[in-house]
Amino acid sequence: AFHRSQWTGIDGAPTTQALSVDGLTSHERLGLGLNFTRDKIGAYSTTSAYANAAARVSVSARGTLSLGIAAGVVQSVVDGSELGIQDDPSIPSGKDVFYRPDVKLGVYFNTTRFYAGLSASDLIQYKDVFQIEPVRHYYFTTGYVFDLSNFVKLKPSVLIKEDFHAPANVDLNGFVLLGDRLWLGSSYRTSMNLFNKNVEADPVTKRTAMALIAELQVTNALRLGYSYDRMLNDLNGFHSHEVSVGYYFFKKQDTKMLTPQYF
Repeated sequence: AFHRSQWTGIDGAPTTQALSVDGLTSHERLGLGLNFTRDKIGAYSTTSAYANAAARVSVSARGTLSLGIAAGVVQSVVDGSELGIQDDPSIPSGKDVFYRPDVKLGVYFNTTRFYAGLSASDLIQYKDVFQIEPVRHYYFTTGYVFDLSNFVKLKPSVLIKEDFHAPANVDLNGFVLLGDRLWLGSSYRTSMNLFNKNVEADPVTKRTAMALIAELQVTNALRLGYSYDRMLNDLNGFHSHEVSVGYYFFKKQDTKMLTPQYF
């Protein structure tokens, strides 16, 4: 579970809450899960619920390939009463609520040290004059874990988010793992014209930020995380905070640190 408060100090700034539950079936080849997310910015909010399934197969002596699908529903709400505008027929006086289905697909490959994944969301496209038309998004991530010593490991990684209509969002990340219990790292987030050479981002919408991130495996079952973001564009006076907590209810392994990116 996590909570994120973005750009604290701005009225109507975005907030996000999410809860995920997942696990392996008895033969450990099929994973099942549920995911719930709520985003709110100003008078507009979205709440989504997805059922997830993923199957993994060994493709080499060290490599595993996983294929996943998520199907769910997204609720969008526009609360006109929060806008403070009256006598405008284009603005609802109360809440307008809309629902739409969504499907996500993903593929993920990993070894004991390397991982790479590709996924897509908002695969169901439609046109509705009463709703904001969803834009299909694509995500690519990859990373590797190096041993610096018996106590210290290094994990560089990258995450690219692209919709082919605007500059891509790129996260460049670097983490150290201390004693298989404590992740410490930072992330540089920016926008790049990878596929849209003629699209320019203005200084405000250009998502340039630096984040400091920590995650502690308190016990073999409990982990806690925190991140602090500082904007490096024209919003540099505002910050973002995110806290997370994870718990393994039926964890059998003795591994001190267990994440999807490091096995």
